[in-house]
Amino acid sequence: MARIRPLREDEVSPEIAKVLSATADWLGEPSIGAGIQAHAPAVLEASRRLNAMPARSGLLDPQLRDLVCLRAAEMVGCPF
Repeated sequence: MARIRPLREDEVSPEIAKVLSATADWLGEPSIGAGIQAHAPAVLEASRRLNAMPARSGLLDPQLRDLVCLRAAEMVGCPF
């Protein structure tokens, strides 16, 4: 269980609620990490940009990038 309670969409600004909603749509359930980061919107935005960089860099073939992301998620116990 998280020590910091994740925020829900109804507890944040409309802009952050959109991020939380998109994350939940992508994962199929609310993201605990995004909900915790919502306490500090600048951290949430920085995290989103960092997570998007493997796709934006163009350095990896898309199939290899997907495998790398899947393996990294498995290594940290994150549902992907």
